[in-house]
Amino acid sequence: MAKDPLVIDGFASVQAVRRAGKNKKDPHYGSSRTRLPAASAKDTPKTPAGPRGKIGHTVMPDTFEVVCYECGYTFTMRGQLRKTYCAKCRKTLVVDEQIIDSAWSGRVKTIGTVQVRDGGSLSNAHVVVGDLILDGHIEDSTVKICRRLELGSHASGDIAKIDTRDILIRRDAKVSYRSKLHCENFIVEGDFRGTIEVSGLVTVMAGAFLQGRVKAARLLLHEGGGLKATVKIAGKSKQ
Repeated sequence: MAKDPLVIDGFASVQAVRRAGKNKKDPHYGSSRTRLPAASAKDTPKTPAGPRGKIGHTVMPDTFEVVCYECGYTFTMRGQLRKTYCAKCRKTLVVDEQIIDSAWSGRVKTIGTVQVRDGGSLSNAHVVVGDLILDGHIEDSTVKICRRLELGSHASGDIAKIDTRDILIRRDAKVSYRSKLHCENFIVEGDFRGTIEVSGLVTVMAGAFLQGRVKAARLLLHEGGGLKATVKIAGKSKQ
């Protein structure tokens, strides 16, 4: 099937940028290899043969989902994630990316990401974030996650008390947890054993494994994914 001529794929974009080269006078555009006739002569044809003009950026900017930590309104932002304001409540939203690799106690409020690495911990902290990547310990802390909690193999502590929309078990993680986890969507890319109650969708990706008890509105099991659980979907129980 022929490709849509209006669509520029990633490979074509890279090739176009390589052909364009670099232009020191204008960092936004690359100079063309095609030599155009001089425009000083009066008899210069109005439409010279060959391509004209310059090529600009063809790569579309990244798109970020932003959830306002003040009112919960969700909107998208293109380009670099930066300080902005909510289009609904007009409150200023701060971006403060942090990596925690030791014991930490404090306050942070951001639409960005906080990462707690193995060996790091949150204790008596007050955290409001867009995303939290947890591969360390958490205790006696108030945590609200507007988007997603990502769990690594070393995640431990009061995870069930975290207020989050979605939970992701990372691809390289093996997580076993006794307390019931609650969220809107639950995605398994690694290995999870435990009990979950999900108001939306449970997704088990290829190569992932989910074992335990599952209560959800929907379940999506990709080919190559493993499931060994008591599953309750829409009020019906299956073994």
